[in-house]
Amino acid sequence: MKSFKLSLLLCASILASGCSVTPIQNEALAVNRADFLYLRGNFTWWDTEEHAKVERVEGQLYKATVELIADGQPYEFKFADVNWSLGANCGYYQASDQLVTTNNMVTANCSAKFEPFKFVPEETGEYDFFIDFSDESEPQVWIRPTPKTSLLDNIPGF
Repeated sequence: MKSFKLSLLLCASILASGCSVTPIQNEALAVNRADFLYLRGNFTWWDTEEHAKVERVEGQLYKATVELIADGQPYEFKFADVNWSLGANCGYYQASDQLVTTNNMVTANCSAKFEPFKFVPEETGEYDFFIDFSDESEPQVWIRPTPKTSLLDNIPGF
């Protein structure tokens, strides 16, 4: 009888404590990588530069914009923090993901050491570099030319 009461008391305390537990939140959604992630490459001498810091587009989608010269040579790049930290050092996942072409998604490995992506711009101009962490296990990277806008685009009716 004593062990039954002890078991009952133990079950009651487990149930009671279960009611007071805060629901688990997805911490990945709370992380704002715009606080620490940069686009780094030979166009920044692999340094962290404010103009190449990522900005949050929405959710876990980020972008950085840089101006590139189309001279036929590949630019190497990665998304990384100041210290090249494990988990925030994003290069290509496998060899087939190394060369990024415009509007073509490739998979990143954010525990990379030396695996920089490569990109050869078709035209001289600004390019948007995107990284999407919606799937933490397989972040996606892509590049597109920065959309051109004119002053008339901001005037209603034009």
